[in-house]
Amino acid sequence: GQLQETDMAGIKDVAARAGGSVSTVSYVMSGKRSVRNETKIKVMQAARELNYFPNAGARMLRGERTRLVALSSPMSDETAYGDWSPFFFGVARRLRHYGYDVLLLMGEDENEDLVRMSDSGLVDGVLLLDVAMSDPRARAAKTSRVPVASIGCPDDLDGVYAVDLDFEQMGEMAVQKLMKAGHRHVLFLGANSHAYEQGVNFLIRTRDSVRICAEKAGMRLTCDVIDTGDADEMECVVERAFASDPRITAVLGQVGLIAMSNLKSALQSRGYDIPKDISVIQLGAFGQASVMNPPLDEIPLRPYATCARAVDVLMEIIEGKRRMSEQGTKELIAVKYLSRGSVHDVSKGV
Repeated sequence: GQLQETDMAGIKDVAARAGGSVSTVSYVMSGKRSVRNETKIKVMQAARELNYFPNAGARMLRGERTRLVALSSPMSDETAYGDWSPFFFGVARRLRHYGYDVLLLMGEDENEDLVRMSDSGLVDGVLLLDVAMSDPRARAAKTSRVPVASIGCPDDLDGVYAVDLDFEQMGEMAVQKLMKAGHRHVLFLGANSHAYEQGVNFLIRTRDSVRICAEKAGMRLTCDVIDTGDADEMECVVERAFASDPRITAVLGQVGLIAMSNLKSALQSRGYDIPKDISVIQLGAFGQASVMNPPLDEIPLRPYATCARAVDVLMEIIEGKRRMSEQGTKELIAVKYLSRGSVHDVSKGV
């Protein structure tokens, strides 16, 4: 008969569900022989559905966990280490709470590193950081013999449990805030165009949410992106924006503090005061827009909350409190609006 969820699954059950032989399942689980990737995915999917992971289970019963988690984090010449560090330390700090250490994977081939590490027996689990929309590591996670959690939501969730900030909510919250204050003509200033082309997750999801919500609300949205965000470029951005729509009364800035400071100067040079003449909200930075003069309203990233929850989920799987088969789902953390007075209510004058 059909295996019940409460029954103890065996290697024969995995072979039957995967449509293969017991020996093939054994080779996949042990890594002693090379197995075609398609076959490996079928076997690992069946094993997750049946919660069958003999090597990890045996180690747990004997108390032989490695107490190591691998953090897969791509690095390049373009990596902004100041932005990256809160996520790394958020992971490391939460892992120490569980008595775990972190092993950082930052080689040139992150996909190969993930497969090698999950097969090595050196770690109890893997966390993915800086996850792109279409991320090869998420696809590779389907064959992982240890649990994989993702800090960020890739398009393909099958092999991971994803934890991320609710960037759709971020876009919706920003548009609703401006609509409630009477703003109908808004400039959306996006980050470097290369970041969108590279599939940077939070940038794309927030931008798309702003666009969708603005269209539904009947808001006219003028969109632009920056290159460096220096003073000369921001002068050009402001000139282009008001040439396109002279009635702009608000800006949503998906850029860093330096670019926002240069934006403020460019607006002031045209005689626009924040917030009397133009309202500004910063999206997806790190909660530091309070240092601006004047301070800016902000919907920030929450790296410590996001990373802590991702570690918690991974630990629940490692400790057997959550089934491996729950991988393939996502959990979104609510955003927070930090009000600092940079949005002026113009509804009475509209």
